[in-house]
Amino acid sequence: MAKRNVDLTSQEWRDLVFADKNKDFGAYELRRQSDKRHNLAVLFTIVGLFVVFILLIAYNKFADYRAEQEQLALQEQREKMAAAELIQQEEEPEPEPEEVEEQKMEMEIPEIPEEVLATVQVTQIAIVDADKVQNEVMDMEEQKEDNTARGVVNQEGSDDVDKFEAVKEQVIVKEPEPEKPKEEEIFVAVEQQAEFPGGQAALMKWLSNNIRYPEAAQQNDIQGRVVVKFVVEKDGSIGHAEIARGVDKDLDREALRVVNKMPKWQPGKNNGVAVRSYFNLPVTFKLQNQ
Repeated sequence: MAKRNVDLTSQEWRDLVFADKNKDFGAYELRRQSDKRHNLAVLFTIVGLFVVFILLIAYNKFADYRAEQEQLALQEQREKMAAAELIQQEEEPEPEPEEVEEQKMEMEIPEIPEEVLATVQVTQIAIVDADKVQNEVMDMEEQKEDNTARGVVNQEGSDDVDKFEAVKEQVIVKEPEPEKPKEEEIFVAVEQQAEFPGGQAALMKWLSNNIRYPEAAQQNDIQGRVVVKFVVEKDGSIGHAEIARGVDKDLDREALRVVNKMPKWQPGKNNGVAVRSYFNLPVTFKLQNQ
């Protein structure tokens, strides 16, 4: 008998196996319905795999959505904490700068007597009684031979006549020194305080976006509030920034960098006129895990 390929699931094979047998027996029915069961099993497997795939995609989407919501909630919490700190800082009175009494050193200047030319009183000729004569009268020839300078009174001093003649000829005229321009006053208190464009909320947002926490300070768990004092010029520019109260050299340096990088402010005003004014800005460095 020649061998040939036979499909074990075919009707021909079932008839061959169950030839001359009772087909009402349960085994024949099971064998006859096996194709249907196999097809249903494959179909259910495919459907199950598809459902699992859809569930995995939905779970990943939900996880991404949940992570995004947590990030937004964390950002909102940070903004609320920053706003609360700003309100607390505004309520705290700013320390008034201590007035340093200037010590004036007064030097005593010794008085130098002015050098004058020695003179001899020129006696006028008058007819008086002999007993009332007080000054001796010299004739013209004696006066020519005598080099003593003549004046209206007797006066002790230098006999160098040429020295005083030279001084008379040289008249020194000093030109008045030009006045140095006075630097405009910087006000500590003004009627209308200088303000960041957009107000305090915009200032806090700008600082939050531009501050870079120094890596060395993070590693050493250093945090705190740095107070920077600066001048808001009449055109709104920032100048003369310095540390009024520091925490750490890295935090102080970063606070100065951010303040000097700020855009122009709205200047302070007195009587509606822009003036130069001081401003103290607290910059808070706080680690998120604290």
